[in-house]
Amino acid sequence: MKCFNKSIGSYGEDLAENYLRNLGYIILDKNFRCNLGEIDLVCKYKDIICFIEVKSRFSNNFGYPCESIGIAKQNQLIRLSKYYITKFNLRNFNCRFDALEVSFDMNYSTPIINFIQDAFRLY
Repeated sequence: MKCFNKSIGSYGEDLAENYLRNLGYIILDKNFRCNLGEIDLVCKYKDIICFIEVKSRFSNNFGYPCESIGIAKQNQLIRLSKYYITKFNLRNFNCRFDALEVSFDMNYSTPIINFIQDAFRLY
């Protein structure tokens, strides 16, 4: 099951990347990893650096995909974004945290993408 979930996640991230490119986003990084964790996508849109969490699901039986981005994950993404900004000297940019849901049917035929800009904020 874990391998199946990983393949769904990878496919969803590929769809998300193409979707964002079509909207004019520049992909800076995909699956950026360090000892703090992983950021699915880091993009630049106009003068904003976007840290994007991608969630893919076949069913909403356990809630919508983005509902699984709890406070612990938000805090992890905030720590990761601070590290990323420092590492790549991006202090002169505004940043935001986005979420992108990819919902599949059982035939992979028509994925539904829901892009939530500014999904949560750093307080």
